[in-house]
Parts: sequence; C-alpha cells; structure tokens
Amino acid sequence: VAGRLGDRHGQARLLVPGLLLAAAGLLGVSLTGTAAAVVAGAAVFGAGFGVLQNATLALMYARVRPEGYGTVSAIWNAAYDAGMAVGAAGAGIVAAGAGYPMVFALAAALLVPALLPARRERRLASSVER
Repeated sequence: VAGRLGDRHGQARLLVPGLLLAAAGLLGVSLTGTAAAVVAGAAVFGAGFGVLQNATLALMYARVRPEGYGTVSAIWNAAYDAGMAVGAAGAGIVAAGAGYPMVFALAAALLVPALLPARRERRLASSVER
C-alpha cells in the first residue's frame, strides 16, 4: 500500500504521516496496562514503520543512477541495522531504570525531531513538481 501511495503521490509526502503513525503507535504501546492499547498501538506503529521503510529507501534510490543502487541498498541496510542495534541497547538501558512504558514514550518523542527534515523533504519535492 505504501509503495502504491508513494508512486501516485510522491514518496516524500509519506514521511510526515509515517512518522506521526509510528509515534502515535509507540505512545499506544506505552500504555502497557491496557492490552487493547498495546495491540492497537503495535498495529499503528507497524503501519507507520512500514511506510517509512518503503518511502526512505525509494527516496534514496531516486537520488542515484541505477548503477548506484547497490551502494544505496548497503547504506540503507547498514543504517537500519545500526539503528536497531543502538535502539535496542538504549531501550534496554532505559527499561532497566525506568520501565518499558518509558522506553516506548521516549522512542515516540525521539521521532519528533525527524519531522523537520521530513517536512523540508516534502516542500522540496512539491517545489520540483510545480
């Protein structure tokens, strides 16, 4: 679905909604005392995360010639894997001291600064379309 939306409307237009979905989902997951909130939050987070995976990789491919696709793939996957590793380690440290609800709320808050470059990317893409 994200790929089709990105192809029709532009990948850059999916960044802000993807970030907002992911952050909202993480906040839902942080409500660990309510099973329905955790499940719904996980689904919303998954949707946002999926949108962002697709859009960010597609945007990177769009910036290079086809012969650069291997490099883009390597860089994107290295960043993804490093982010998962650092995020997991950081989450473990926070969880040990403050608990899992705080981990998920903090992760949601950490997505907020990414809205600035996402909005800038959308504006740049919109100006190119005109």
